Amino acid sequence: MTRTDRRPRRRLDPEQRRAAILDAARAAFAQAPYEAVSVAGIAAAADSSEALVHRYFASKGVLYLAVLQESIDELLTRQVAADTALGSRAAARLRLATSIEVYLEVISNSPAGWAAPLRNPHDGFPAAAELRAQTRERYVDLLRGILALAPGQPRDHALHGYLGFLDAACLSWVAAGCPTDQRRALVEMAVAALAGALDAVGTAHALSP
Repeated sequence: MTRTDRRPRRRLDPEQRRAAILDAARAAFAQAPYEAVSVAGIAAAADSSEALVHRYFASKGVLYLAVLQESIDELLTRQVAADTALGSRAAARLRLATSIEVYLEVISNSPAGWAAPLRNPHDGFPAAAELRAQTRERYVDLLRGILALAPGQPRDHALHGYLGFLDAACLSWVAAGCPTDQRRALVEMAVAALAGALDAVGTAHALSP
């Protein structure tokens, strides 16, 4: 593609160029839903051309998937680090609350991008929806670990239901502007929602205050 601008482009090695494109894409998808983001805009922000972006990422969908995977990995890494810092004797309620607090912090850093797929589940790259579904199953596994629960129904319905409640509550929190003074209440509501769901199906748990 012939360049129409004459601004010199920075010379970067392949890894630096790929990182610059990912940085630009991460910022773009954090601020707007998938359909509102253009490869041209990402290319301009990364001081690249569209052709150069496509050299590293076959399509906007593939680039979005890379950003999403990176975001998921970062969230899980931060949650595992926070959980490890609590120590092996930490109560299940504290461990769950801490993981929620990390989630809220991540959401508050890019509320528009986080909320977009929840507000419009059909927006975005189809493979991204599959990745989110796989991630939800990973979270169910993590919850089982925190609560020392074996797989099985109906307790698994309670775990999935809790994740749905958490995202719905967080979506409302984002709409309110992510007020910091509401975080504690949101954490307590989410923990109580999971405890109540497990109580309803007769599953013993360790989430009592």
